[in-house]
Amino acid sequence: MYQFNFILKNARKFSWSEYFGSKNKVTQTQNGAAFSDTSSSSSYYVYLCNFESCTEKGAIYIERSNEICTLLEDSTFNHCKSTLEGGSVYYNCQSAGQIVQKRTGYYASISTNSYMAFIHTVKPADLNKNYFIDSSVSNCGESEGKGSLTLDIDYGDICIQNNNISNNICNEYSSIRSILWGESRNCNFTTFIGNKQSRSQSLRFTVYNDETSLIQTVSYCNVIGNKCGTNSNQVLFSCKYNTNIDHCVFFKNTAKWMFYIEYSDYKLTITDSCIETQSTTGIGTITFTNITKENCIIDAKAFTFKISYFLNFTEASTEFIS
Repeated sequence: MYQFNFILKNARKFSWSEYFGSKNKVTQTQNGAAFSDTSSSSSYYVYLCNFESCTEKGAIYIERSNEICTLLEDSTFNHCKSTLEGGSVYYNCQSAGQIVQKRTGYYASISTNSYMAFIHTVKPADLNKNYFIDSSVSNCGESEGKGSLTLDIDYGDICIQNNNISNNICNEYSSIRSILWGESRNCNFTTFIGNKQSRSQSLRFTVYNDETSLIQTVSYCNVIGNKCGTNSNQVLFSCKYNTNIDHCVFFKNTAKWMFYIEYSDYKLTITDSCIETQSTTGIGTITFTNITKENCIIDAKAFTFKISYFLNFTEASTEFIS
């Protein structure tokens, strides 16, 4: 695939010390062999790997309760499938884990149950990294009525930035789900285009254990051409507590309601954005300030090609905004 060649061609190796200092690691490079770890004491640096058609547990399956750091960099996951959870990557290290994904690509990844592409769960602490940066997830999932969640990023120091998440299918959360625990965090400069599902909540931002002080911010994102069901319960963008949206484009999406906030006494605040449809539901307060729906197509197209060098391959997605 073109996007995967692009990743490898523009690879910048050796970022381990940038994120994890001098911690010891097991290095895997130019090797597409799937691996699983539920008991070792190793940390992992995986770079310049092409995981092709890995099955059973996908490409990488890590579930640990001891300390672990993981960096996945300049690697691709193509047509991987899991009969458990996490079509390509399952990373459940809530007790003492950290993970960074940078310049990775997922294509046609499938899970029998949940997390068509991947799941990250790390320790809920502000020093525990949970990063998804400069990456692509596309054409994952089997059908609009089967399985749930394209990707799930939960707890710790969450950073979601400069990603392309497009043309994925499952029954719910086909764009993203992210759960805050411990820190307020942002989702920035990311496109969610052409993701389809039969149920509600294409994008879901929530918090663990009712941590009401946390704030989710979504900035400079494209949300274009995504599809949910259209009965009375179907919503596109869902949040639980205080959430801010700014400088975003919401255009040509299909759902009964575009925006939903779950609890009363909390606010979803939307500012300086291009919003085609301002339909809302939920018992919280939703406010719109400095909103336009004129020139959405032009603004959206300009946005898409300014996000980052990594997203140059998203030309196929312009059918939604041309």
